Amino acid sequence: MSLIIDGYNLLYAAGLVGSVDGEGSFEGERRALLDALLSVIDPKELPQTTVVFDSANPPPGLPRTVHHQQITVRFATGYADADEMIEELIRDHHAPKRLTVVSSDHRVQRAARRRKAKAIDSDSWFRLMRQTRKRIREQEAKKPPPPKQPSASVPNAQVNEWIKFFGEIDLDELAPPETSIAKITPRKTPPTSPPPGDQTRPSKQTSGNREPETGEGKQGSPNVFTDDYLKKIADEFFGTNE
Repeated sequence: MSLIIDGYNLLYAAGLVGSVDGEGSFEGERRALLDALLSVIDPKELPQTTVVFDSANPPPGLPRTVHHQQITVRFATGYADADEMIEELIRDHHAPKRLTVVSSDHRVQRAARRRKAKAIDSDSWFRLMRQTRKRIREQEAKKPPPPKQPSASVPNAQVNEWIKFFGEIDLDELAPPETSIAKITPRKTPPTSPPPGDQTRPSKQTSGNREPETGEGKQGSPNVFTDDYLKKIADEFFGTNE
């Protein structure tokens, strides 16, 4: 919704004339009015709000169009008065049905209605805006506060509670029982079969126990025959005994 406001007309209707000390100018009153508008106009409508002042006493050294935060402020330089400039703005507005003109001047109100724009007296509009903003603030005050975000740090009281709780637990009871190596029975490894083609003769086994082999052919095997007996056999076999 766009707004065009007759600045001095609203200044008198809002009772702001003489509220600020000035030296023969309305500069202080203009600023007070613009600040008041910031408090009553919906923030979304501020960029579409234009306040027009007569150019009898414009601020010295300022351009004819200035901005008070998001509000556009125009001084009717080159026009007979602010009403004439407002009429031109109404004629040139691209969407007059979405336009509200704030002025108690009947001439301005007729110009707005000719273009299907809404016209409202300055005092009625200002009173309505103040009531609306007050109601919005009261509704916002009744809203529950947003949930608090969890704090990154843990309060000391909470830490103490944890220490108290976990300190009563015997950690040794929670640990798994230790297994003694001596109690572990080694697993029997089954005998491996010789690979195909291996000509090694397997050892004899009796009742699952291997028999010890005798003779000199086995390294480390004890000789069960005495030297005298072996010599006697050799003499008889080779005929060396005469």
